[in-house]
Amino acid sequence: MGILLSMVMVLIGIGLLNYGSDWFVIGSSKIAKYFNVSNFVIGATVIAFGTSLPEIITSIYAVYTGSPMIAIGTSLGSCITNIGFVLGICAILSPIIIKHRSILKNSHIYLIYSIILTILGYDGFNIIDGFIMFILFLGYFGHTIKKGRRISVDEEINCENISLPLALLITIIGLLGVLIGSKLFVDGAKDVALLLGISDKIIGFTLVAFGTSLPEAVVSITAIRKKLGDIVIGNIIGSNMANIGCALALSSMISYIPPTNFELFINLLLVTIMVGYMSKGVIFNGVLSKIKNRPLKKDNNDSTTSDSVGVSHNKYLKINRIEGLSLLIIYLIYVLIVTNII
Repeated sequence: MGILLSMVMVLIGIGLLNYGSDWFVIGSSKIAKYFNVSNFVIGATVIAFGTSLPEIITSIYAVYTGSPMIAIGTSLGSCITNIGFVLGICAILSPIIIKHRSILKNSHIYLIYSIILTILGYDGFNIIDGFIMFILFLGYFGHTIKKGRRISVDEEINCENISLPLALLITIIGLLGVLIGSKLFVDGAKDVALLLGISDKIIGFTLVAFGTSLPEAVVSITAIRKKLGDIVIGNIIGSNMANIGCALALSSMISYIPPTNFELFINLLLVTIMVGYMSKGVIFNGVLSKIKNRPLKKDNNDSTTSDSVGVSHNKYLKINRIEGLSLLIIYLIYVLIVTNII
């Protein structure tokens, strides 16, 4: 009976986390549209923060209740899940076209941030590490908004036909759903781990990480079906930055978090591979340009092209299905290792 009740708490918690974050995204996205914020900025900030709310609230609550491994499993584990599972699945469903150079720049910033994260977390995360990660995240947040303030006609996406007051109400209700859901989810997961004799680390990096990554999965899969690759990439990068810069950073300010070097390595590996896949077209075009001694060109939309060497960004600047499959395979191997199956 005990484990049944705990599983029910976990399921209800997941439901509230997902529906709450969904309502938060709908409301906050509508509010952002009133201020003419572009799709990529919405994806990298508003939607990313909204879909990261489960990780942020869950991590803080977990570390507050004395479960630091669930906290880092939620934040760092969700980063791994977002790239390996969510991005992998999206690329398998439809190749993700990288249209704007600003997205590549953001991915490079994220890679540098991940390297710093790995260095800071080598001996665990303390209050100083958390402060550094949080300040760097605020810098990224400001940079993203500054570089993508305007909206263009071809970037328009459909918004819910709701008024601004209703959008505010939906945002608040969504936030409350996330708060309640995180408590039920963490408490239920801890009880399941205790009853089954599973460590908090395994629960955090698998069940909790996957459960809190469901909002990112839903948003990204919906976006890829509409061929909005910018939203997918912006959501993944922005969500992971929020997971580290808010969820993990704030958690480590509350309590010391022990080192998890294997998971840090897997996270850095996936980030490096993702950025490599995104940047391969620029590298390829740059090499060809140097060979022919002709410079790269940029179009008016900041798209990365190379007309001088006849290379189309649609052909090279994307994450294709094979690359998506490789990300998914790495994620599945990681899960098998973490759960001690292999």
